[in-house]
Amino acid sequence: MWRMTHKASNVTIATYLITSWKCKKSQSYPIEKVNASSDSPTPSTHQSSSVIIITGSPLSFFSSEFQKPTDSHRVTAMEKQETLFTKLKKPIEAFVYASTKLALPLRRPFSHSSKPTFVDEEALAKLKLKMEAIRAALVKADALAMNDAQDRVWLRELRDLECWAEDVVEEIQFESMRSTRLEQFKLELMLSSSRKGKRKRGEFSSLFSNVPSGSLSFKIKRIADRYHDIAKDRDALRITDEDGPRRLHPNARTPTSSLPLCELFGRKKDMDDVMKLLISDNADNNCVFSTIPIVGMAGVGKTTLAQHLFNNEIVQSKFNLMIWVSLSHQSGVVEATRKIVAGLTKSECNLTELELLHHEVVSLISCKKFLLVFDDMWDENPENWLTLTVPLKHGAKGSKVLVTTRSNKVSQIMSPKKHPLNPLSNYDCWLLCQQKACHGRTVDLCADLLEIGMQIAKKCQGLPLAAKAVGGMLSKSVDQKYWGEVLENHLWLEDEDANHLLRALHVSYEFLPLNLKRCFAYCSLFPKGYLFDKSKLVQLWVAQGFTEDAGTKSFNDLVDRCFFQYSPFHYHTEGIFVMHDLYHELAQHVSGYEYNRIDNYKVAKLNDKARHSSLVPQKNHTEEAIQLGSLSGKDLRSFLFVGRTEIKTDEIPFCLNIPCEIFLNLDCLRALDLSNTDIVELPYSIGNLIHLRYLSLENTRIRCLPESIGGFFNLFTVNLHSCYFLEELPRGITLLDNLGHLYLSYRKNCNMWMPSGVGKLTKLQTLPLFVVGSDPDSCGIGELRDLEKLRKDLCILGLNNVSDAQLAGPAKINTKSKLQKLTLEWSLAGFTSTDFCEESSKVLEILEPNPNLEELHIRGFPGTRSPSWLNYLPEFKLVSLDLKDCRNLEYLPSLGRFPNLKHLYIQSMARLQYIGNEFYGLSGSSSDPFYQSSVAFPVLETLMFKKMDAWEEWVGGAAGDFPRLRFVFLNSCTKLRLLPLFSPSVNLRVTNCPVLNVSVSHPVLEYAQCISSV
Repeated sequence: MWRMTHKASNVTIATYLITSWKCKKSQSYPIEKVNASSDSPTPSTHQSSSVIIITGSPLSFFSSEFQKPTDSHRVTAMEKQETLFTKLKKPIEAFVYASTKLALPLRRPFSHSSKPTFVDEEALAKLKLKMEAIRAALVKADALAMNDAQDRVWLRELRDLECWAEDVVEEIQFESMRSTRLEQFKLELMLSSSRKGKRKRGEFSSLFSNVPSGSLSFKIKRIADRYHDIAKDRDALRITDEDGPRRLHPNARTPTSSLPLCELFGRKKDMDDVMKLLISDNADNNCVFSTIPIVGMAGVGKTTLAQHLFNNEIVQSKFNLMIWVSLSHQSGVVEATRKIVAGLTKSECNLTELELLHHEVVSLISCKKFLLVFDDMWDENPENWLTLTVPLKHGAKGSKVLVTTRSNKVSQIMSPKKHPLNPLSNYDCWLLCQQKACHGRTVDLCADLLEIGMQIAKKCQGLPLAAKAVGGMLSKSVDQKYWGEVLENHLWLEDEDANHLLRALHVSYEFLPLNLKRCFAYCSLFPKGYLFDKSKLVQLWVAQGFTEDAGTKSFNDLVDRCFFQYSPFHYHTEGIFVMHDLYHELAQHVSGYEYNRIDNYKVAKLNDKARHSSLVPQKNHTEEAIQLGSLSGKDLRSFLFVGRTEIKTDEIPFCLNIPCEIFLNLDCLRALDLSNTDIVELPYSIGNLIHLRYLSLENTRIRCLPESIGGFFNLFTVNLHSCYFLEELPRGITLLDNLGHLYLSYRKNCNMWMPSGVGKLTKLQTLPLFVVGSDPDSCGIGELRDLEKLRKDLCILGLNNVSDAQLAGPAKINTKSKLQKLTLEWSLAGFTSTDFCEESSKVLEILEPNPNLEELHIRGFPGTRSPSWLNYLPEFKLVSLDLKDCRNLEYLPSLGRFPNLKHLYIQSMARLQYIGNEFYGLSGSSSDPFYQSSVAFPVLETLMFKKMDAWEEWVGGAAGDFPRLRFVFLNSCTKLRLLPLFSPSVNLRVTNCPVLNVSVSHPVLEYAQCISSV
């Protein structure tokens, strides 16, 4: 084989360039040096930027190698040579043909030309203006009641045109960037090999041929023509009030009164809590009245609770005036004030001037203690609230305003405190359902009916309004068969009461702005009961054109309006939410043709008009492969494989059958999620997805990503969490300037390769794993310098590859103020020299974290001394510290003065024999005021020592140290024989500490021995 080298980036690609001629025995075949800048091979002695090319026939080259110089054996040699030629001719000719064919896409220029694709700037500017006009028209149309079929068709065409224009604008932007950013990358990739062999050319060849400019210009012209066709009927998209009346948000609720309609179930605690607030004399901010908001989702029973409170005798005895005001979406300040006057006078009020209304209210409540109820408040404008409550300040001290609302924003305007109303228990739901089903009578139901009824009530998920709807359906026939049909077929959702329920929920949807409506409809792609990860959902919205800030705000707005609730199975800080089943039904109802969820996973077929689609496998899936062969959709923007919401790597992954060409028909795709499947590689056609912004391969067997990922300039999220088979990241990932989140998972003995250039991804916020490599093409520690936006977790592996401490300085770990958890890890293999250990100590000294860090892990540290920053840093917010496999440390750092340290874990420190005062931080100056006035480990709760083979003594400290210590774990400390005094309240657990167990000279040790024996 002929070996070639290159020394300059402008080398013409000549690898595999073999020219075949007919075999001629007499021909000579010189080796020439060719200047890379020339178009034809000419002799040259210039050493730089040259390649070696063998001229002539490769068959004849073999011929010259096998010729024998001696005359006596000339005939025999020639015969052997002819035989060899006969055997080798066909294989070599096949090789020449195959290599020439393989080299064709590599030998041709970067595209049809090396110049970028050009589109007329004026035409592009007009396209962008039209796109903005379309968006404005859609927003305005959303505020109008355009409900006839013709209007709906027109709006759908307008929406289609908006999406089409977006696609073309992005294609133009992509082409302009591709010619400038991928040319150099292509050359580097072609002339170098990856860490584990050369990449397959099919992975990236599709990226290096431009779309002809004529094609883009034609698309722009077609959009313009379609724009004018649509605009003819609407006066160039200027939607006016003549196009339809102003949308009146449907008020599905019947106006309420103060009289309760039904018995109250399961609300005793809520009644007691709110009643205490009502009868107290406290007021807000030295005002005569205080406001008590009751907040909850539609149908949870806010109005019923307020009615029972309003009619409670104890409450009524505390007030001189009682006013009930039923509001709606359309209720403004004037109307609400007029209703207050009507409630006070018990007669209709015809005043229309706010001035007169205010004076009327003042005259009626002056110096009187009142209870005013605003039922179903929607107005989120704080100025309107202030205007509405101005006359209420003339009442007597101790007056109350009770407000029911679905919006947390409304409650925040009124008062810093609120009473959240949560769903009922399943049992209380059944009691309400049973009352409605039996028409309020006491009926003895058989055990089977009770069991079915409880299961039906469970589906109400705590909503009293849903329970009443179910009960109304069950009341039609108290029969086991009929109730079973209601349970299995959801017949109650078709009932008139249920329609009233869905209409009540629909009011909340209609009140949303257009962007929130689209976000909510997107949730229909997920199944009922799905656990929504806030970060993931926001990133999916970002893939559809939102900014991350706008997506986060949209999610928070939906939470405030009770479309999402915190998951009861997770901490609030985890950001996991649930959606009530009825809200999910609403999302499906409003999603329309754009959203398509596939529940039958046998064969995935899409609605041709769908823009967003998801595949939801059955819970009890088998190893049968899911066929995606029919997956197509020229307008598809999202395809999500929605599997398990909790990753369990020991479960059977979903099997997918993905044809290689599948993505050729999905070139508008912006979000692709193939998580929890058995895929090991992506098909080459994925390079066609130039609009892609979100790629999730979580919990798959993927080994590497194709280099074509380097052309996804809009990519914002790459999720490779729990991809434990991942071997390397592609070099092309360093070209993704817009990448904000790269999810990777830590695993023991991780040797994943990261390419040099990750430091250029300055928009990265999420990078849980950073691997320092040992070869020049791999990632260096200094590349962390410009990643200032990193937040949450960061694990730095391969610190043993930092050969010079000066290389760690540019990483600037102490400037990463948004990091909460940091892991610093050295490999345990080899590297035991004194110089290496000393250099590692210097490296750790330089890698000082930011004081805002909450959790720190140091693993495999081979240095002989701990860093100075790990001693006496009262400004540190460190809550948890883990020191593991620091095998050369003989003394622990002074950790006793960390003011926030709650959890301390120390493991596998092979040379540590003694713990004394230095551990408590008592080695400092006695003149230090902090030293004089504080105890050691003031807030420490958990302390663990494990596998400390050389540790013998633990002494020092003073009375009062560890004031909040709750747990002490000692495991495999085989030589430990002495412990300090602990409080009797400390839970001491000792295992595999034989010397400590037999030394009973201390009360604590007696306790330890008892614990160990148990």
